[in-house]
Amino acid sequence: MSNQNDSGGGCLLFLVNWIGDIIQNRRIRKYNKLSRGVDEYESITTDVLFPPESCEDNIIVSGGDVRDRLKFTEQMLKNAHGQNRAMIILHLGNGNIERMITHHNFGRVAGNQSKIFDAFTSFELQEICQVVFDTQKSKYDIKPAGRYILQIVYDLLAARKARPYFANYANFTYHQIPKQINDALTQGVITQDQADDLNSLLMMGQSEIAKIDTFFYDMRAQMGHIAADNPSAVKASSVLSAIKKGQMLSVDLSSSANVMLVELVVNTLTIAMSRGYEFSLFVDDVAIANNELLKNVLCQKSGHNNIICSKDLFSLLGGKEDVFSTVMGVAEKTILLSHGSHLSCEKWSKYIGEYDKIDVSHNRSGGWFASSRWGYTTNQGQTMTDKREYKIKPEQINRLQPGEIIAYDNQTGSLIQALVV
Repeated sequence: MSNQNDSGGGCLLFLVNWIGDIIQNRRIRKYNKLSRGVDEYESITTDVLFPPESCEDNIIVSGGDVRDRLKFTEQMLKNAHGQNRAMIILHLGNGNIERMITHHNFGRVAGNQSKIFDAFTSFELQEICQVVFDTQKSKYDIKPAGRYILQIVYDLLAARKARPYFANYANFTYHQIPKQINDALTQGVITQDQADDLNSLLMMGQSEIAKIDTFFYDMRAQMGHIAADNPSAVKASSVLSAIKKGQMLSVDLSSSANVMLVELVVNTLTIAMSRGYEFSLFVDDVAIANNELLKNVLCQKSGHNNIICSKDLFSLLGGKEDVFSTVMGVAEKTILLSHGSHLSCEKWSKYIGEYDKIDVSHNRSGGWFASSRWGYTTNQGQTMTDKREYKIKPEQINRLQPGEIIAYDNQTGSLIQALVV
């Protein structure tokens, strides 16, 4: 009788413990889910992911295939256009972006098929000097006296009722400046006093003529694929003119190796920032790590915001930890798609962060016993330990399905996993 009571009591205790474990495990799972902070949705649309007001946010899109990234690009361009926000888009021969802008009439395209770019459109003399001096500074080392040569060209163009387009500067015959001044005087374009002033400027700046001539020769070679031959005829645009007008301008850099062109564009952006203009800079798969000027603009907080779209941002940054940390330091929203590189997946997991997780391990023991009769007992329980774990594990990023994203808001800490439709 006593054995039966013991057996019945043991079963009841086992049942109570079992139910207690179920309740406790449910609470632990709920705690872990809340602590991890990932909201999972079956689907989400691009307009919910990128609402109109996000056109002023610093956004990173990394991973996936071209179609997925293009879907996000279209929504972000649509937002900028709808909010009348100036946007400069830098890409490397991305015809999809160019066709999208043309199809929706979002703005202007400077590319192989539409040579409407002129770097100096809407520039004043001071801005021309600043860009020329600051672009590839170490290579050309144009001294401040070079300003006098640039001013001569500026004044001669103005005297002939011509605009100071980049094309006019690039086509100017610098080794014939004395002749140019004399011809203008002979033709009655300038007065003798003006000619004397220009010759005085020539004396002060002649040591820089060869360097300036070489600068424009090299610069023309790098932007030949987008440069307007006749800026007036095509109503050419520059980065600065587009920003001043609140327009969208797509610039095909052709290659990240076109360092002069990249720096010229970035120096123009710096001028726009110093003038207090607001704009968005959209960088599509352009190498950043080895271009200090571009990196600085992307990390600078001002009236502009940055959007970086890439198949693998960490790889695009050359795997440089310091550059990644600096770029991500100003990011407000990050959209991750599938990445093939384990190193990149690990980097993104680390960036999103860890959470406190309660880990439950189960233990079970048992054995035969003999008293007044043979029997078998079992002892089972569970042990709880606290540990730190990635909110999003590297393998989860690697295994994201096409169109599936991890969206992380760096300001609120919001974390979403969903399929974008």
